[in-house]
Amino acid sequence: MLILIKLIGIVMVGFGIIFLVSPNTMRKLMLLCEKGKRIYIAGILRILFGVTFLLAASQCRLAGVIVTLGILFIIAGITIFILKLNRIKTILNWYYGRSRLILRLIALIPIALGMLILYSVSTC
Repeated sequence: MLILIKLIGIVMVGFGIIFLVSPNTMRKLMLLCEKGKRIYIAGILRILFGVTFLLAASQCRLAGVIVTLGILFIIAGITIFILKLNRIKTILNWYYGRSRLILRLIALIPIALGMLILYSVSTC
């Protein structure tokens, strides 16, 4: 289970670095998610990540961090299913219209969260 959490952290950092270097890649991903009902895949993944984090939290010294992130992942995943598809597309379009600088700043979030996850799991 910890290996899966480490992998999630590594992937988050990787995506964050890619988005930091190339904000247009983030825009392309947003456009990809916007088509049809693909955004629901992100909701399912977030819920699965959250459950995984909650199940593995007891194996970490910084269990509180992992539990908190797990709960946030689950809330984010459920929120995707609660919001109407049009509202989600509106939010994605808003992000899509941001400047490259803002998108680069947003890219720092998955980098920071991924590093926090890796640190929390590495102290197990």
